[in-house]
Amino acid sequence: MAVILLIAIVLRFPSLGEQSLWRDEAATWLQVNGSLAEVISRTATDNYPPLYNLLAWISVQLFGGAEWVLRLPSALLGVLNVALLYGLASRIGGRGAGLIAASLLALSGYHVWYSQEARMYALLGCAATGHAWAMVHFLDRPRAARAVLLGLTGIPLVYAHPYGALTWVGIGFGALWTILQRRDWPALVQLVLAEVLVVLSFVPWGLILIGRARSIADEGFWIGQPTPAYILLQLRKVTNALFILLVLALPFLIFLRRRNGPGPAAEMLPLLLSWTLLPSILGIIASVLIEPVFFDRYLIGSLPGFLILFALALLMPARTQRGVVIACTAGLLIGLGTLVFGTPSPRGDWRAISAELRAVMQPGDCLALSTAWDEAMLDYYAPERGECFLPDLSAGSTAAVPAATRIIYLAMQSSSEAEAAVAPLAGIRPLLTTKPVHNGAVYVFGPLSPG
Repeated sequence: MAVILLIAIVLRFPSLGEQSLWRDEAATWLQVNGSLAEVISRTATDNYPPLYNLLAWISVQLFGGAEWVLRLPSALLGVLNVALLYGLASRIGGRGAGLIAASLLALSGYHVWYSQEARMYALLGCAATGHAWAMVHFLDRPRAARAVLLGLTGIPLVYAHPYGALTWVGIGFGALWTILQRRDWPALVQLVLAEVLVVLSFVPWGLILIGRARSIADEGFWIGQPTPAYILLQLRKVTNALFILLVLALPFLIFLRRRNGPGPAAEMLPLLLSWTLLPSILGIIASVLIEPVFFDRYLIGSLPGFLILFALALLMPARTQRGVVIACTAGLLIGLGTLVFGTPSPRGDWRAISAELRAVMQPGDCLALSTAWDEAMLDYYAPERGECFLPDLSAGSTAAVPAATRIIYLAMQSSSEAEAAVAPLAGIRPLLTTKPVHNGAVYVFGPLSPG
């Protein structure tokens, strides 16, 4: 396990600041660059709870505003998640299951990626594992102190991301099923009280998110419709297509359960299945009935539960120490495959883009962007740019620009789209130069000609 943790650290920390920020990470910077009160008020205008922003704000106060500083909480939580998953999987299925699940998470290219992003996804995964561990701890021996711990671990889960609430429901439903099967009514009361504690703690921010949900329903959201092909694509991204192998292994898993007895993980299978599947099911239902909100990185809170199931499926045929070694070796090879083939595409190089933009801009120039969201990137990488900013190149926007002022257009789009966007302005102002940048181009338009 020490070797696995070392691998997790090496994969996440040395390259933490290697890539430039992207739009969502720049939004994190804008929200945490200020006082604590400003962090809360700015986050309240967005679509998620404030816990990651609070952690990022602490990191910025301690170490400054570099890219690696903004991503540091995610890297720490990513490594912590590996350790927690080992403890949880070992408790459910033995040390072999713990080693396989922890190895798969440590080597997951998908998890490594989001452990290096200044967003809340590594927090969501770690908080889900911590809450599931507390739930298993409670189910082993229901006690008041363990119920309090259960409630306390649920709070960071729901404050991590809106899908944290769906993950919390999934873990809670699996535990409820287990307790009802036992007919343990005192444990049921303790479970309900623990969950009430989580609900009451989330009421203040929940009311804010309800208001944001109404705005999203009115204005629409950027996520696609949940067609079967789209759903499979999102699941494949999170699990690196391991879900296909797990689906094939589940009948064999059920057969071995019946043939060889319950085994150490039998009672926890409802919790694992509910934790893995229910957030996706609820997200798909919400996408169909209200607004599309089903997206791969939102499911990262279910990834640890999925990996435990996968580890158990690998270990089910093993009945000897040699079999366990073979299963662990297979898990390691599969993990290496997810590391090599499961990493998302690199982020855009906004350091180079901003450097090119600074090279052509002069005092007094007016800047226009093909995508208004990119303004957050320039607030981070080119804060010295002028005050003149155009939301687009429409006639109404450019007409307000003084005649003697140059217009700089940053086109982060295809060449045909960029040419269509600049064509109307090129008929009015002279196009002085065009410079290619990463995934786009910079167009420089001169002052209006006399008359």
